[in-house]
Amino acid sequence: MLTLQDIPGVGSSLANRLSQTLGSEGAVIEALDRGDIASLTAVEGLSTNRAIRLIKAVRGSDPDICRSGEGEILHRRVLESISEGASNSASRERIQLLGPYPRTEREQIDANRVRVEEAMDFILKHPSKSEQWRALTAGLTRIQRGNGRLDRVVVVPSQEVANSVEGLESRCRVIVRDAKETWKDYVVFNTVTWIGDGGPRDPPSGWIVLPSIIKLDQAVPEISIEWFHENRSSIESIVSISSLDWGAHPLSDSILTLVEPLNGLNELIDALGSEGGDLTSLESVKDSLWTEIKTIEGAVNDAIIASTSDAHLSLDGEEVLSFYADTDGLNRRIQAAVATGIEQAVQDGRNRLDAYLDGTSIRIPHDWVDSDYPFIVHRRAIEDIESALDTAIITAKGDDLVRNSREASRLFEGCRLAILGLTEMEMWMAVARWAISHRCVMPEIVSDGSGFRLDEARHLLLDVEPTPITYGLGSVAADEDLDRLALLTGANSGGKTTLLETIAMCVLLTHAGLPIPATHGRVSLVDELHMLAKVSGTQSAGALERTLIRLADVFTSPSVKLVLADELEAITEPGAAARILSGLLDAAMSNPSSSVVLVTHIGDQIQSRSGDDLRIDGIEARGLDENLELIVDRTPKRGLLARSTPELIVRRLAARSEGPASDLFNRLAERFTD
Repeated sequence: MLTLQDIPGVGSSLANRLSQTLGSEGAVIEALDRGDIASLTAVEGLSTNRAIRLIKAVRGSDPDICRSGEGEILHRRVLESISEGASNSASRERIQLLGPYPRTEREQIDANRVRVEEAMDFILKHPSKSEQWRALTAGLTRIQRGNGRLDRVVVVPSQEVANSVEGLESRCRVIVRDAKETWKDYVVFNTVTWIGDGGPRDPPSGWIVLPSIIKLDQAVPEISIEWFHENRSSIESIVSISSLDWGAHPLSDSILTLVEPLNGLNELIDALGSEGGDLTSLESVKDSLWTEIKTIEGAVNDAIIASTSDAHLSLDGEEVLSFYADTDGLNRRIQAAVATGIEQAVQDGRNRLDAYLDGTSIRIPHDWVDSDYPFIVHRRAIEDIESALDTAIITAKGDDLVRNSREASRLFEGCRLAILGLTEMEMWMAVARWAISHRCVMPEIVSDGSGFRLDEARHLLLDVEPTPITYGLGSVAADEDLDRLALLTGANSGGKTTLLETIAMCVLLTHAGLPIPATHGRVSLVDELHMLAKVSGTQSAGALERTLIRLADVFTSPSVKLVLADELEAITEPGAAARILSGLLDAAMSNPSSSVVLVTHIGDQIQSRSGDDLRIDGIEARGLDENLELIVDRTPKRGLLARSTPELIVRRLAARSEGPASDLFNRLAERFTD
């Protein structure tokens, strides 16, 4: 079985952080298998890019066709552009996992195509529901897991039992009891889980007694409740999504599949948002107990005074003399005269206190009166009532906890899957919104053959409105473009590099199973995409040697590949560069699975050393417009060796410069007319 430290790049420190944040090592492995980048990046210090690398490492292969940093950067930029339209950060991060997959992962590519097409169809057919979806899924977040210490003591019969439940000792205090101890030794703790034999038959308030323990939330029910509190925003989104009718559509069916099993979720959220009725009532009674006692004392004293206001005592002379000698007898006579009124007032006070405690199961102590008049309730009686209320509150909290925890445990897995599933669904909706907004189409994939055909393809990462370009190469292209190798020549700033990036963008998106920015496209899948960027300046002998070794590996490898190279002649002086590049291209063409587009300014020199049948395409500049911008047809012309345009650049500089610089550029411009 795979362990975290079996994964390249995962040491003990990262493994511990992953397990603590996601709850267990098993949860981490599952997140890696599912590609749950949102949960993984919740780990402190784990970036999105590193999470992606870990996910790819767990999959056992590198499902990426990019064989150069330029390709990886371009694909990442495209995905970042797509992710801007996602309604939540978890879906935005999930988009970063979308390919590009090699041709051996055709099943994954096709699966992505189906999901995107389904999302695009839903948006086009149900625009208002799509906006509702976007608003409701904004509340979805990464799955959060608490990792703090909880106020519960778990008493176990052995350390083996404690070790059998992963994460137990990290969340609460665990005590291995001595054989001589009984449960009564632990009544000093308010919240206790007793595991095994010897537990109380009638557990004290706040206690849970279990014969054995399998899962963490059995022993510590606070954990499942905590999970729902931590993920409340996502849970509320699920409740809102489940309350709507999403119409008849395959995507609607997918939504229903995720939320339908969650019966009772809304009631659980309401229960977690407020205390149970019994608990609320008990706490209210306790909070106002002393105030109510003072009110009762005042009411009883007022009633006593009122009942004796009309009382009178008639004494004859003999009685006066008798009471003079016996003052206690006078007191008894007076008390007898008011006793009935006092007894009734005190009984009314007791009845009022009984009514106040009604529904709490709390009884008034027998010896509850400290003084008849002035009437005073015994302080010890009030404290006994308050203590009984505390016990009842603890019991009610425990009952609420167990009841809600049981329901939370039942709904946990379904909610977790719903969060992940709805987050992924919003990822596809974000891709679909991007595709519709940029008029993208799903390309045709050709299993056999080589190359590509792109009709009116557009570069979507420019700061200006892109010019559509139609271009093709290889056996899947139009009849006039069947060559597997093309030299691309033409004007400076004419768009040669932009064309390479446009081709790469469309190929990368195709390999991710995503739409491409074109009116039509046919792409033959490859194992490798090589983007070889311009080399800045003539290289030293050592640097040239390293570059040539790399180029030899690229052009001679037997893999199915597409090479997009930009001005490789800069590796050395022009004469030597033509010899080297012609040899490399000859080697590349010996592999029938290779396709190459090479941007170059020495196309004629390379052609002269490789043969006249070498295809050369040209982007031609026809002059400058009124704003001194190049007039260029961005779509390359077949069979045209287009020249670079230094004379046009010089003319533009002459027009835009002043003083001596302008004079110099004008003289340089005259030299091009010779």
